[in-house]
Amino acid sequence: MTRAELDRRSSPPAPGEPPVVAPSRPARATWRLDVSEAVPLSGRFEVAVDVVVPPEQTASAARVVLACLPGGFLSRTYYDLRHDLRHDLGQDLDRPEDRSYSFAEAMAEQGFVTLAFDHLGVGESTKPEPIDAGYALGVEVVARVNQLALERALERLATGDSSQGIPATRCGATIGVGHSMGSALTVEQQAAAHPHRALVLFSFTTRGVPFFLNEDQRGYANDPVRARRELGEIARRSFGSPYPERAHNSESDRRAAFGVGTAPPAAEELLHSASTNLLGLGGLLSMIPGGYAPAAAQIDVPVYILVGDHDLHGERGLREELPKAPFVTTRRLEDCWHCHFVANTRATIWREVSAWIRETLDRVHDSQPDGNGHGGPT
Repeated sequence: MTRAELDRRSSPPAPGEPPVVAPSRPARATWRLDVSEAVPLSGRFEVAVDVVVPPEQTASAARVVLACLPGGFLSRTYYDLRHDLRHDLGQDLDRPEDRSYSFAEAMAEQGFVTLAFDHLGVGESTKPEPIDAGYALGVEVVARVNQLALERALERLATGDSSQGIPATRCGATIGVGHSMGSALTVEQQAAAHPHRALVLFSFTTRGVPFFLNEDQRGYANDPVRARRELGEIARRSFGSPYPERAHNSESDRRAAFGVGTAPPAAEELLHSASTNLLGLGGLLSMIPGGYAPAAAQIDVPVYILVGDHDLHGERGLREELPKAPFVTTRRLEDCWHCHFVANTRATIWREVSAWIRETLDRVHDSQPDGNGHGGPT
């Protein structure tokens, strides 16, 4: 939003002009979901989820729900980045936030519900105690935890949450959405539980990022059975923690995962505000070539893969990594680095992702049974 637009919104209408009516805002809530039964450790474990529901919700409408998993070193807040414009403009505005960076906000405008989850041990979700117990939680466990969290979130969504302004919302279909490591874990969850009607994957590949690996880690390339069996020990040798903190002063780390290219400083600030510790085992397996190939080979729903033109990998060969998918659409985003939501071209992302979801659901309507018993969107 430009300064002129903000000034118009914050100024009273001229005589004879109709009053400026602020648009309805989505309803937001944060829930903590008990996923203890999916964790093979003693104690109570919770997953944090941010819920964003479109405005003017009606009880009779079945909503498409986007189940979102963040990438490495990012929390769930990556899906709802909002910038405080009062700080920049020195004004007390009725609408003080620039919401143009928020994927959830953009999708709400299209009528979609967003559920953005913190992985177990990441962000505001529970970390095991002692922390080293996290080495026992491989990606298969994380997939079960994320599936249970999704089921619990949909149950709560169906009854609503009046204390936080969330109306009872019926789910028509779920779409799995992931970024980077979160894309790989979305694929892992889909292969295991088949919850989603389609997948939208930002920066997904099973080829890994071998140029970031050391000699020890490269020894597991294209041997996913061995890599998964020994993943906890590889992570211990690699990171010294199952949930390592990001090295904020590392130039290579900043350029690779947190660089924003030509985007303004506000974009970089927002991106850093969403940073958190890494889900070590899941992130490491996404870097090892072939680590998620067995799961990708089982995907049998439509997939949309988006990569930036300055991303960690290109779009070539991505269709071949998902041989059972009925169709795979790839998109190369211009002026875009690894974290797509802070790109200058993000408005194109919002428009094209929502259009792809609608077209895909129309295309597969009533042709794919939903393993959870959900019907197609109405």
